[in-house]
Amino acid sequence: MTENLERLLEVAKEKERLQSEIQIAREVQNQLFPRAEPKMKTVRVTAACEPARMVSGDYYDYEVIGGQQIALAIGDVAGKGISAALLMATLQSSLRTHLNASLDGRLSTSWLVARLNQHLHATTSAEKFATFFLGLYDEETSVLTYTNAGHVPPLLVRKGNVQRLDVNGTVVGAFPFTDYGQSCVTLEEGDLLVCFTDGITEPENEYGEMFGEQRLIDLLAANAHRSEAEIVQIVLAGVRQWTASDELQDDMTLLLARRI
Repeated sequence: MTENLERLLEVAKEKERLQSEIQIAREVQNQLFPRAEPKMKTVRVTAACEPARMVSGDYYDYEVIGGQQIALAIGDVAGKGISAALLMATLQSSLRTHLNASLDGRLSTSWLVARLNQHLHATTSAEKFATFFLGLYDEETSVLTYTNAGHVPPLLVRKGNVQRLDVNGTVVGAFPFTDYGQSCVTLEEGDLLVCFTDGITEPENEYGEMFGEQRLIDLLAANAHRSEAEIVQIVLAGVRQWTASDELQDDMTLLLARRI
């Protein structure tokens, strides 16, 4: 009995240590997300991430470049838990490094994603990869240039209509050399760009039916007139109501940009 008690105490101590380390990892990860919404003249940006576990494999970021442009990014790392969170941190660090190295104004989303892909492939194991979307909005032209590397297509809500943006490349980190394309769309006043991860559309209800993209589109079309923060909460609440569970099936992340 004494030996059993000692073993149980050791197990309890180890569990407590792991919980403490995971909590530290979560605090560190929270510091990687942008701390304040960017100040731009013609666009408002709002984002939120709800992890399914203590740490998240989802990623979002935004950074103002030269006062006239803003980079918008969202990604979904394969897997969950600590390993996914570590790759998320690598993704964030690599993107910020390349953005800061390209402050001469000659930015190309396809070039940036290609460099990001090479870096991830070289520094992570073969089974580690991520879907990734990178957009670059220019205030002078109102043009959003973007590269979508295997990520679920963002949605553009315009005057009650919803359109899907392109996918123009495969995931990042899986192959050493991959060509990525880029697309452009001019944002009009009132347009709402909605970037999200599959944790929004793929959660299932008790009958195994996914929430799905169409339900998301319906929510966006019905609530596009509301503030971006309200829309985020409406979508997250809608998914939770669909699953009828307090436990998330996957990380849920949204990144919204409103042309004003």
